Amino acid sequence: MNSFINNVKKAGACLVITALLLTACSPEQSETVSVTKNKADVVRVTGEIESADSVYFGPPTVPNVWQYTISFMAPEGRIVEAGAPILKFDPQELITRLRDKRNALNEKHKQLDKQRIVAREVMADLKLSQQEAIAGLEKARLKADIPVELLASRDYKQNKLILKQAQLTLQSRGEELVKQQRVQDTEINILEREIDVLSAEVAESRSSVERMTINASGPGVVIHSVDRRNNKQEVGDSVWVGRRVIELPDLSKLQVHLEVPERESARIEVGQRVRFVVDAAPDKPFFGEIIELASVIHTRSPNQPARIFDATVSMQDPDSSIMRPGMSVSAEIFVREAQL
Repeated sequence: MNSFINNVKKAGACLVITALLLTACSPEQSETVSVTKNKADVVRVTGEIESADSVYFGPPTVPNVWQYTISFMAPEGRIVEAGAPILKFDPQELITRLRDKRNALNEKHKQLDKQRIVAREVMADLKLSQQEAIAGLEKARLKADIPVELLASRDYKQNKLILKQAQLTLQSRGEELVKQQRVQDTEINILEREIDVLSAEVAESRSSVERMTINASGPGVVIHSVDRRNNKQEVGDSVWVGRRVIELPDLSKLQVHLEVPERESARIEVGQRVRFVVDAAPDKPFFGEIIELASVIHTRSPNQPARIFDATVSMQDPDSSIMRPGMSVSAEIFVREAQL
């Protein structure tokens, strides 16, 4: 009897073990394992929307000016058309420079006008002296032509000396006339060249003042650029030449910039599919593909030492009605294409 009971217990134990094994291999459990595996094939990251084609604007290049003060910035997020003013710098220093150049130019014009008057007067006096010398020579020639037999020997020699002197005087007047003509022409030419230089400087100063107002080169949305400390410039700030102040991205060429943790770098490749949502509209998923990976790993920022590398993702069917450069996104990178 005891042997029969033991056999029954053994058979029951076998049935329980068999049931447990069947339960472990059930479809529900298989699906759970698959899901767990799928989750391991997804890398979750964050990033932001950017444009593949952006134009950056900052201080213009102006001679002898290195620091600029912002006097106007188009509001961030504003959609602008080509030619619309988006950025201005205080032009007061350049306006003062332009005024000084104009005053100097006006003064040179006055000097030139005065010099031309002086030249006319000097040349008129010399030409009159030359005419007088010509008249004196003619008079001296008439006297010198009187035959010696009609004059005393002393008077005849005197007339010849007067003729010689008249000839020398006329020659001197002619040389003086040529010399003064060159002098006056040189003075006038110098003033004219100075006027040309000042005119060019006035034109450059006027152009510099105009360049202090920067217009959009094409349609786009205004983005205020950040510096290395992730700070944005404001009206009244001083900036150095070469600083990027405003970005004007092309909304027709949107893409996604992702920041991938360094620990995931070995799993990320170009061509992997990406699913992401815009944080401002989380109910609508979008898809894309990694098209570029950065070759350098860097820290996120001076205040965030986490090491990351950058990935660029193309978009399929972007929605420009809700997407703007700078918007943050949450993304999933599928490290295995089969899991899509």
